[in-house]
Amino acid sequence: MAAYTSTTNTTKAKSDESDFSLREGINEIRKDAATVKDDLTTLKSDATQMAAHTTQEAIEAVRHGAQSASEMARSVGDSAKQCHGALADKVKQRPTASILLAVGVGVIAGKLMARR
Repeated sequence: MAAYTSTTNTTKAKSDESDFSLREGINEIRKDAATVKDDLTTLKSDATQMAAHTTQEAIEAVRHGAQSASEMARSVGDSAKQCHGALADKVKQRPTASILLAVGVGVIAGKLMARR
């Protein structure tokens, strides 16, 4: 009977070690899960901040583009006004030449369009 008791004690000791090892494993998994949860929370926060920053940069780029387009439109408008003024002065200085030039351009354009 002594041999049987000894084997039972050994089996119980191995079972206790196995339970302890299992508990350690479960605790490690819980720690890892908590770390992953914290990492995901940080990742979510970082992604939210990045999206807000990217949105702000896009808004600024659009605003800058609109300002550039507005300035360019003003510049083109000013140039067109200057060209129109210069052309009006030329027409006032030489009205007959201007009319003949306009008629000549019209005839050439008409012939080009008639070919098609």
